[in-house]
Amino acid sequence: MSSQNAQRALTINQRINEATNQILSEYQEITHLAPVASKDKVATAAETYQIEGHAASMVRAIEDLLVLSRSLKEAWILSQVSSSLESHSV
Repeated sequence: MSSQNAQRALTINQRINEATNQILSEYQEITHLAPVASKDKVATAAETYQIEGHAASMVRAIEDLLVLSRSLKEAWILSQVSSSLESHSV
């Protein structure tokens, strides 16, 4: 494995770890805010707004993972196609 491929793999792993940690962190914040027992309407409304923000952040992190997954699939398919074309030309 070349150093360029190793660096690329490290970058991909870092992106996966960051997105996963972001999702987990936001989920924990949501579960922390979720209990509504003995809260007034104002506090509940404020926490609902915070939960929506955390959920939006989770969606962005998940979308980042989907984009990364798609990029990996495309790279794999293109490398398969190029190696297939090379084998037919030889």
